[in-house]
Amino acid sequence: MSLPGLLSPLPTINMCGKGRVLVRVDMNVPIDKNSGEILDEYRIEAHSRTIRYLVDSGLPVVVVTHQGRPGDAEFVSLEKHSQALSKYLGMDVHFIDDVMGPRAREEISKLGPGEVLMLDNLRFVSEEIIEGEPQKLAGTYLVTRLAPLFNHFILDAFATAHRSQPSIVGFPYVLPSCMGGLVMESEVNALSKVLDARGVSTVLIAGGAKVPETVKTVKVLLSKRIIGKVLLGGLVGQLFLALGHGNNKLMGNVKVGQETINDVLEIMKTFSDSIVLPVDAVQSDDKVVEPGNAQSMLDVGPATIELFNKHIMSADVAIMTGPLGLVEVEKYSRGTREVLRSMVDNAQFTVIGGGHTIMSARKFGLINRISHVSTGGRAFIQFLADPYLPGIKALELSRSRFWV
Repeated sequence: MSLPGLLSPLPTINMCGKGRVLVRVDMNVPIDKNSGEILDEYRIEAHSRTIRYLVDSGLPVVVVTHQGRPGDAEFVSLEKHSQALSKYLGMDVHFIDDVMGPRAREEISKLGPGEVLMLDNLRFVSEEIIEGEPQKLAGTYLVTRLAPLFNHFILDAFATAHRSQPSIVGFPYVLPSCMGGLVMESEVNALSKVLDARGVSTVLIAGGAKVPETVKTVKVLLSKRIIGKVLLGGLVGQLFLALGHGNNKLMGNVKVGQETINDVLEIMKTFSDSIVLPVDAVQSDDKVVEPGNAQSMLDVGPATIELFNKHIMSADVAIMTGPLGLVEVEKYSRGTREVLRSMVDNAQFTVIGGGHTIMSARKFGLINRISHVSTGGRAFIQFLADPYLPGIKALELSRSRFWV
């Protein structure tokens, strides 16, 4: 795979032969906050194809990923992830509740050809949330303790490639590294079609709860004229509405810094014709009200669904990242369902990404009608803003250090 500006194609998975391989995937999946059960296994299934390729090549494979963030209900052990991966691989996946300690290193050393070991949640190691340059992160305990046990590193975690963290950029600095072809390459190839479509009618539907990242990316996408319209819902839309109406109550549980607020105000001023905000909302008492009068916003209302659908009907490319409401609750999932249905019925090329968006598309029986289902949440729209994500840059650096 080669992007414009790279000196030569990046090493791909078929080049990482012989020896033990460390594979960074992204199996950060939706978790039921009460039972701890996995709600959607799409990412696990997607990455199983890369791991199956390596197993069939007779390589010892160690899988690492993260789940949730410290303090969140979704911040859990990966034992159930390993069980789900075993199901898709049709073989036993060894699991150890350790990441880089003596037990983990011992199990890695004992791993035989064609065997798979999954280590526990990377974010149990505090270093994993550090962001910095590859050379610096290569010196973390995570990298220095694990890297000597491997011959190659494979990055298949497109969904986390936008973060400059040790497991993404540190390992490529010290190990010959490849792009995991079955997820990373398919993502890059599909999303490049969106970039190639610049100039046609492209609409982005942006919702969900990752507000600062979404706001920043929307600003870049609009300034580069990669998208023509942005339809906003979820907590992102709530923030725009609150600032637009001067209604602090609408801020609710949207916690953002001044930089994000400034970005929103600039977007509303500079790109006002490109921003489409909800015109009605469903609040906690299930009443449909005008946004300025809403006590809470748990979904977009019917008038907003109709408005959004009109813009989607005139678009050639439709992209959705993040749900428009609290989709975990059936009665607040209508907006997301109807907009997804409008996308597949009207747009020529559709892309969705993010765990809860994918979960919704599967739940509503629309997943097989989407042109490209991205394993990435914010990573895929950040790729559209700038294809040279930290993970891709790290692979290019590794290529120059080890493959040339």
